[in-house]
Parts: sequence; C-alpha cells; structure tokens
Amino acid sequence: MLAKRIITGVIGGALTIGIIYEGDWLFFFMIILLAILGWHEYCNLVRKLGANLSERMGAGWIVCFFAAYWFGSVKVMMLLAVAAMLWLLLQTVLFHGKIKPVDSAYTLYGLLYVSGGFLAMLALRNGQIASYMTDAFSSVMLEPARFFMFLLIFSTWASDTFAFAVGKVKGKNKLCPSISPGKTQEGALGGFIGTVVTALVFSLIFQFSLIHALAIGIIVAVAAPLGDLVESILKRVCQVKDSGTLIPGHGGVLDRFDSLLFAAPAVYVYLMLIA
Repeated sequence: MLAKRIITGVIGGALTIGIIYEGDWLFFFMIILLAILGWHEYCNLVRKLGANLSERMGAGWIVCFFAAYWFGSVKVMMLLAVAAMLWLLLQTVLFHGKIKPVDSAYTLYGLLYVSGGFLAMLALRNGQIASYMTDAFSSVMLEPARFFMFLLIFSTWASDTFAFAVGKVKGKNKLCPSISPGKTQEGALGGFIGTVVTALVFSLIFQFSLIHALAIGIIVAVAAPLGDLVESILKRVCQVKDSGTLIPGHGGVLDRFDSLLFAAPAVYVYLMLIA
C-alpha cells in the first residue's frame, strides 16, 4: 500500500509540475477535468445523505463558468452566477415533489467548495495577478505566474508532509479527535513550521520578496490543514473513508486536493490585495 502511494505520488507530482510549467490550454483542461471529477465525487458523497443533486447540470455549469473566466468574459460569469442562484431557488418550486430546499443547499455548497478552489488555481496560473508583482522579485528567474503556482503547490505539499511526519514521530495530543482522529497538535505545529520554511527557502532560491513569502507561507500553513479538516468532516458525515478511488493509494480527487481547495483562494486573495 505504501509503495503504491509513493509511486502514484511521484508520477502524479511529476505530471502536475510539468503541466503547471507548460500552463496555457494544457493547464486549463487539467483544471476543468479535476473540477468535474471533484464535483462527481462530492455528488456521490452527499447522495449517501439522501440529497437529490443534478450532477450533469452542475458539471455543465462548472465547464461554462471556467470557460467564461478563461476567455475573460465577466458578463457571462455574472450571468452564470445569477442563473445558478435563480435555478437553485426555483427548482424547489417547480419540482417541489422531488427537490427540497436542503437539496439546493447541498448543490450550492458543493459548487462553491469544488469550483472556488480550482478556479483560484486557474486564476493564479493565468498570470494577470502575477504581472503586477514583478517588483517583488530581485531577478525574475521563473515566470511569476509559474512561480506562484509552484510556491502554492510546494508549500501545500510541505504542510501535508511535515504534519504527517512529525505527527507520526512526536504526535501525542489529538487536534480534532471528533473530526480527524489521526491528526495531532504536534503534527499541526510541525506542518506549520515546515510550510513557512519551505515557502521562505523556495522564495530565496527564486529571489522573491521574503516578506511576501513569509505571509504566503503563514496563509498556506493555516489554510491547508483547514481544507483537510473540511473534507474530513464531509467524509465523516457521509460515513466514508475516502472521497473516491481514482488515485491508487491516495483516494479520490478531493482527498488529494482538499488542502489546495482552501489554500489556493487564500493565496489568490492575498496577492490580489497587495498587487
């Protein structure tokens, strides 16, 4: 099991790094695919609670919304957002025998949870925010859009890795036993320190502002484990161990990207505020 997890992680990590580096349409299609797979896993989870979700409608909305962002159409994005809101409300009237308000609430929760994080990754990689941050680099050794995505990815991986390693070796006091029994306070502290150090070292190598690197490191160190806990509570409520079986040794897309789904929007908001 461990060997399978390591092999899958190495292959998946190398593929992810290559796609992030290339960016453009390859990255766009990867994000679309991950978002749809994540939405599919979410729908399967909440159906265990008896929720009645329109999976195909949600998947189509995600594709259209991401495409509208990719082509820079704010008007279409607003139209899609309003249309989704109206539809979620009206379907409880038009199909009141089958769809209850709680079903629309589950749909909205899922669309926000899945699309928000992946859309933030798309926004970070498209380079618009990064173009305003070139002054924060002493020497642009790596395209800023690539740099911020790699900083996000490596910092989030560091959070998961250090938390797991320190928790295994030093973990004694449970962090949230009712949500995720395996997590410890010692592991959380190790993950926090490891994330910040990783962000600083990575930024030193590519000559990025250490002040901003420290801020981003702290943001990821807080947001990443929160994303993990959000998915943990979702799985606990639905009484499942993993969100899916797509990735051997790792579970599903949500299992692998849960930390990033919180960290990516947090980093994007920080960069947007300081740009």
